[in-house]
Amino acid sequence: MSDFRLYTVRSISNCMYTLTLEYDSATTSLMQDVNTFTFATDLMLRGVYTDQPNDNTLLFTTESDLHYALLAYKGTARLAWELV
Repeated sequence: MSDFRLYTVRSISNCMYTLTLEYDSATTSLMQDVNTFTFATDLMLRGVYTDQPNDNTLLFTTESDLHYALLAYKGTARLAWELV
C-alpha cells in the first residue's frame, strides 16, 4: 500500500471536521479511495462514524472523534492539523 505524507484537518460549518489524507503523487485515485475507506471502516468498528465525501477525505461530527482517528492511524505519516 502507498505511504501517506500528511494529514490536513480543518473545521467546516455545523461543527464538522475534515481529515484529508495526502497521498504521494504516484498513488492512483482508486488506491486513495480504497485506503481511505479501509481506515474509515477500521474507525467504524471502534465506534467512530465518518462520511467520505471524496477519495482522500473523511468527515467527523465531533472533535473527539477526529482526535481518536488521529491517534488510531497506524501509518508512518507526519501528522499536521488545523482547526479553522
